[in-house]
Amino acid sequence: MAEAEVPTFHILALSGGGYRGLYTATVLAELEKVLGRPIASHFDLICGTSAGGLLGLGLAAEIPADELKALFESHGERIFGCRSLWRRLTGFWWKAKHSSDGLRSVLDERFGALTIGDLKHRVLVPAVNYSTGRGQFFKTPHHPTFELDHRMKLTDVAVATAAAPVYFPLSRNERGVFADGGLVGNAPGFFGLHEVRTFLAKGMPRARVRVLAIGTMTIGATVRGDADLDRGFARWRGGLFDLVISAQESSVDYMLRQSLGDDYFSIDDKATPDQSRDVKALDRVSTASTNTLRDRGMHAAQKALGEPKFQPFRAHWAAAPTFFHGPNKNSTTSSEPQHA
Repeated sequence: MAEAEVPTFHILALSGGGYRGLYTATVLAELEKVLGRPIASHFDLICGTSAGGLLGLGLAAEIPADELKALFESHGERIFGCRSLWRRLTGFWWKAKHSSDGLRSVLDERFGALTIGDLKHRVLVPAVNYSTGRGQFFKTPHHPTFELDHRMKLTDVAVATAAAPVYFPLSRNERGVFADGGLVGNAPGFFGLHEVRTFLAKGMPRARVRVLAIGTMTIGATVRGDADLDRGFARWRGGLFDLVISAQESSVDYMLRQSLGDDYFSIDDKATPDQSRDVKALDRVSTASTNTLRDRGMHAAQKALGEPKFQPFRAHWAAAPTFFHGPNKNSTTSSEPQHA
């Protein structure tokens, strides 16, 4: 088959990383400016975890990437505002570092009453369902068996996927109690690849899948040579979650490079030793962290635009998605029941 005749699916995979999501948002905003249309229109599936989930939901609603970037720039301190000093001193061992009230209020202001069913593009957003002990993947109704998620408010999904242990409280909504999607897949590109091959490209053995992954300048969690190796909670704290997500990201990056070769393109940066002090913490909101994340994100976008492996994503125009349920339902096709 000629390449033009081969079914092609493009996936946008957005990693989690707390306030470092400003880096991702800056990359997206700069790319969208050059492309001249919603970046979601270039992708057949958008996957996002934690901060990347928030961004992915916004992109799928065709909220301009510049506006999503502004959520971090203008409201970072509200999202990652520490509890009162007294609450921190008295509740350090028992309470999360931040309340989720700030995050929820920022999202409510931007997303309003929008639901997954209102989205214009396909999404997959990982979280951990702590009520069942399993990974949960919130999706648009792009398969007949995906019958429930379309009713969920975007704010509830975003708060669920961003409920990072130690940093934020667990999140409860009508579907259960949830923890951060980074516990099951901080870099969601492999989930996206499975989703396309299992549902979107089913019965298309020659289908081609490309993945564009955008990271958050994640710093590999390492141990110093003279560190005390006998660690309790007081020593681990948020460092344990940082280790989980950095190890996951490197593993997924390796597997996608092996599986897809040139059909996988990653946009990410390693912080310099000086900059690592600014962006190491997931919740550090400061002039230094903002400038570093924004400056490096802008440079990463400019570099990506000139990369040969980015050009197929630039040229691709995703076909209108088929939705089987919800307000954007455009198909009545049914199929044999199967597990999503």
